[in-house]
Amino acid sequence: MGERAERLVAEVDWPLLAETLRLRKLLPTLGPRIVELAKGHASADFAAAVEQATASGRRHGAFLQLVSLRAIAMLADAGVPSVALKGPLLGEAIYADPGRRPSTDIDLLVSPKQLQIAVEVMRGLGYGAPTDHVYDGGLPLLHFMLVHERGELPPVELHWRVHWYERRFARERLLPPVVDSLGGWRPAPADEFAALLLFYARDGFVGLRLASDLGAWWDVYGSELAPGVLDELLHTYPAFARVIPVAVEVAERIVGLPAARIVGNSPRLGLRERMAVRLANPNPRSSGSQLYADMGFIDGLLMPRGDFGAFVRRQVLPPPEVLEQQARHAARRRARSSVGRGAGVLARYGLAMANLMRAPETLR
Repeated sequence: MGERAERLVAEVDWPLLAETLRLRKLLPTLGPRIVELAKGHASADFAAAVEQATASGRRHGAFLQLVSLRAIAMLADAGVPSVALKGPLLGEAIYADPGRRPSTDIDLLVSPKQLQIAVEVMRGLGYGAPTDHVYDGGLPLLHFMLVHERGELPPVELHWRVHWYERRFARERLLPPVVDSLGGWRPAPADEFAALLLFYARDGFVGLRLASDLGAWWDVYGSELAPGVLDELLHTYPAFARVIPVAVEVAERIVGLPAARIVGNSPRLGLRERMAVRLANPNPRSSGSQLYADMGFIDGLLMPRGDFGAFVRRQVLPPPEVLEQQARHAARRRARSSVGRGAGVLARYGLAMANLMRAPETLR
């Protein structure tokens, strides 16, 4: 793509590009590579903006790293193994610079059986009690969100899983087998790569942040992985049979991952999987409501067999407490009724389907 990039350099509106990347939290991630590709033709203002964003991200990333390591050490003292997900630790590993991957919060994974203990440990750092809805079994849908009561520390999300479709993978493959108070544990490369693919799918393949992470990760670690590296994982966790191959296919289209090498024995994508690939949106311009609906629609297309009821509860008819939280997040005076919200979601699913049908040849 080098020759095409060189041609595009002459047409770039550098101020607009800088602002677009900044709004999408991509300026320090993609900016350095764009400056490199431009070979001296990037505007001085653009190059300066990239350097400033990277330096700022580096300072904030160092702060997040310190808080993450402190939290991991405190959890270890309480006998709770944990591991940081994404964030500046990943940024340093794949971009060689924590400032290249801006983050605003800290994501930590713990065992579901120790999630409540982890909450109490974090409260010892001054965090308030989580308000997330708790489902049967005493667990939130994905994580508990904790906000520091004095606003001095970044929000912390305590995860017990990384995707809707799993209850074992994160615990079995991503957590350290023993308590690691130094925070130096990293999962096996294939498992870490699978987790990034699951993050990308869970967020509905929207934008370029997670796609960029996948491309950067592959540049650093891809040569260490054998062909068909995810075949064993797909056999062990059959709930991933649709979602992982689709995530790989989307990542091939967006950032050039070699799909055939990664999932060599995966069957050819069916109609539902091809629809999900088509809904991937690296350059989102839809309304926020439609984007969230597209993400939910992708969930419905890729859900495992027997998961329909759970899909309806998390995407179409969530509990009233979840609707209230969504209303507060959107600054609405009151939440919509479950029926009204469900009808609106289904209407947006219909719009997503209509958009797909405008180019049916791409689904063959």
